[in-house]
Amino acid sequence: MKKIKKKTRTPQEELARKKRNKKIIKISALVAVLLIASVGIYLGVGIFDQVKDFSKEKLMNNESSVQVSKETGSEYYSYGQDGVRKNVAYEDIPQVMIDAVVAAEDSRFFEHNGFDLPRIVKALMGNIVAGGITSGGSTITQQVIKKSYYPKEEQTIERKVGEIILSIEATSQTTKEEILELYLNKIYFGYGNKAIGIYAASRYYFDKAVQNLTLPEAALLAGTLNSPNSFDPFKNLAKAQKRRDTILYLMLEHGYITKEEYEATKAIPVENTLKSNPVSSGGHYQAYADMVTREIIEKTGFDPNKTPMRITTYLNTDLQEELDDIADGKGIKFPDKYMQTGASVQESTTGRVIGVLSARDYVPMGTTYAYAASKENAEKDSSLRYGQRNQPGSSLKPIISYASAFEYLDYSTAHYVHDVPYSSGGWTPGNWDNKYHGDISITDALSNSWNLAAIQTFKEVVDKVGTEKMTKYLSDFGFDMYKESLSLGYAIGAWGTGISPEEQAAAYAVIANGGTYIEPHTVESIEILSTGEVINLDENYQKEKKQVLSAESAFMIRQVMTDYVKTTKSYTSLNTGLQIGAKTGTSNHDKNAPNKKLVGKNKDLWMAAYSPDYSWSVWVGYTSEAQKKGYYPSGTINTQISALISKYVHNGKLKNSYPSQPSGVVKASCISGIYPYVSPGDGVPSNRIVTGWFKKGNTPSGSASGASLNNLENFTATLANGKINVNFTEYNPKSMTEDGTPTKNYGGQNLPYLGDIKQIYGKVVYVVEITDATGKVIHSEKLSTNAATLNYNLSTPGTYTVTGYYAFESGNGTSNKLTQSITVEGNVTPASYTATTPTTNQISYQVVVPSGSKVTAVLNGKTQELTANGTITFTGLTANTDYTTTFTETKNDGSTHPLTAHSFKTAAEATTPPDPATPQ
Repeated sequence: MKKIKKKTRTPQEELARKKRNKKIIKISALVAVLLIASVGIYLGVGIFDQVKDFSKEKLMNNESSVQVSKETGSEYYSYGQDGVRKNVAYEDIPQVMIDAVVAAEDSRFFEHNGFDLPRIVKALMGNIVAGGITSGGSTITQQVIKKSYYPKEEQTIERKVGEIILSIEATSQTTKEEILELYLNKIYFGYGNKAIGIYAASRYYFDKAVQNLTLPEAALLAGTLNSPNSFDPFKNLAKAQKRRDTILYLMLEHGYITKEEYEATKAIPVENTLKSNPVSSGGHYQAYADMVTREIIEKTGFDPNKTPMRITTYLNTDLQEELDDIADGKGIKFPDKYMQTGASVQESTTGRVIGVLSARDYVPMGTTYAYAASKENAEKDSSLRYGQRNQPGSSLKPIISYASAFEYLDYSTAHYVHDVPYSSGGWTPGNWDNKYHGDISITDALSNSWNLAAIQTFKEVVDKVGTEKMTKYLSDFGFDMYKESLSLGYAIGAWGTGISPEEQAAAYAVIANGGTYIEPHTVESIEILSTGEVINLDENYQKEKKQVLSAESAFMIRQVMTDYVKTTKSYTSLNTGLQIGAKTGTSNHDKNAPNKKLVGKNKDLWMAAYSPDYSWSVWVGYTSEAQKKGYYPSGTINTQISALISKYVHNGKLKNSYPSQPSGVVKASCISGIYPYVSPGDGVPSNRIVTGWFKKGNTPSGSASGASLNNLENFTATLANGKINVNFTEYNPKSMTEDGTPTKNYGGQNLPYLGDIKQIYGKVVYVVEITDATGKVIHSEKLSTNAATLNYNLSTPGTYTVTGYYAFESGNGTSNKLTQSITVEGNVTPASYTATTPTTNQISYQVVVPSGSKVTAVLNGKTQELTANGTITFTGLTANTDYTTTFTETKNDGSTHPLTAHSFKTAAEATTPPDPATPQ
């Protein structure tokens, strides 16, 4: 390859190149300066807005958050209530407490000016390694600033710079002692709102005054500051012990305690320093107040325990007091102290939760059985694992199986579903009565809660739309489907992790609200007291409402549910004229039950209900610990609590009405069990005509009138002793001659089947007609079996036609007809007699004697004979005595034929009444 020579520039070219490069460098530098200046100006403006209003008064403000009921306008709950949130002066805080906090939170607190550069650099390096802001290196002063000026914990560079500037300003306007005093009176020391500030924390853990805190106690308190929920010893004793020992080590490292003090204090178990667990049942409104607190934290990022605010809620104080009383066993008799319950009550049309029953013996910010945090969030954050979901049993059948069938299959409320055997793999579900019921109405399926009908219907829906769409369908109703794997078992309550009453009440509100879902919530708005900022949560919830079920489908399932509540015994307590729809539910323990004795026993009891005004859901069951002891729920406590809630909220009347009938549905009649729907024509039996609501576009079509039957292949008729014996080809299927309801074989079970339009006229009978030589029908008879002797005697000689055919018992439609001729020679009418009423001493018989025959009658040893029609009389009988007369027919050929004997009793002698004129 030929080497290419480098081109040599002239002096003029080289000078031009250098000038050009200098120009590029100048332009680049100018652009960089402008960019840096722009960013600086942007941040500076933002930071200036944050720090311009600094005041010592604002910093020292220590207001508490409050909850106010929108209904009454009154404050019903204050954070740090009962006077526990008192300020403690710096001089009343023992030095050991000061040392522990400084060692744990800000070792250079008394040296820096509110901003600790080494601490910030260390945190900055950690953030660079992590690729984002994960820690702030905040000083105690910065933490105080954050609580006063940045209550919503957002980690941004702009906020951090503003925090630093305000911290420096605060240090210049206040003393270190004031800052530390403010910090210890504002900080959060433990689980719930009972340990806000050093005063409350001292009472919460040790039931003592702050001035009397000891080294192990001070170290424990300082240790909770890093993560109050995690290091509360009443909740996590082992973690609290380890954290306290870490603080003791830091105090040793910074020279606050000696090695001997460290070792001696470390040897003291934390539980030895605590008073008995102070967490006890909250008073009225505690359960609702905690629901409000959790909603605000999870929806806004603010914590009312840390950020003073005024919270306006939808609490119905009267209802909440009743729910709290129920939790305390007032008005409801719980079978034992272990049974638990949870309930949520909301307005049907707004999603506003007005009352909650979290648990019996509920503790502040404790476990609730009424609601739960997002499963995904709870998986990541243990502090959100406060709620327990449970298996819903049958309580969601209306939504999962039938509302979905209305929605996606366009079924009518008059549709018939199939309660027939189902098996898949090792799963063979059954009904609670261990029976199958064949083709049944949706109302029947729901009022009796037949599992197999729900499964088969849900399968039809899933087969059409798929599991992905059905999963979204349930998610749209507000159910948390995180890590749920949809299967047919969901139709009868076999969920992965279950549901909460709050979710269920909100889902049934969709039906009451014409198909519209609104996320359940307790809060109207919050006002941040330090800034005046107002956040209107309810306004956002209302804007985000969505139509998750068509108005037509919502109307149809509501019609079904409100109808069976009026007619079904298990819903009697809710049938109060308030148009309530409801569904019970029961789940059972499987082979994995915590106690082998529980297998097959009840696990969860539910009752979900709604009216035009409210929607509510009740759960009853036991904790896992109680289940291990063999406890399981039974009875109707779920129904009783639901009825009490209805009584409390409605007070006997309604404020609203359900949405009106949508234009997309019409009322019509069809033939039961036939799909596609067919209109009934003339002659269709009334018991096969049903009326319901249909979506336009899928109304009954055509008309059924008359019916076709199988052809009769063979028919015989023979005469014997004046009686006619007939024999038909047996009708197929035979079941149609045995019952008015046709059947079909499902998995070896013959079950009611209404899907064959040929069978709509009911039971098939065998019909025989006898006509004489003139064509006149002299006898007609319907038989239930294919071979029989007619209940008729031929008495006149001649030739007769006997006709046989199949017919519906209702009289609509016949098969082809087959005939047989029978000839009667002479009088073959058998002998017979008719008895008169016996007197005190005689009885007479009218006797029919066939030609050529003789009839002999014997009574009490006396014999009489007749060779022609006539009367036989026996006299000389005794009054009030039992006798038997026998009759025998003797024919020309000498053969004899006994007639049915006649047993009777003569009349009693009449009693002559005494003569009233004769003295007695």
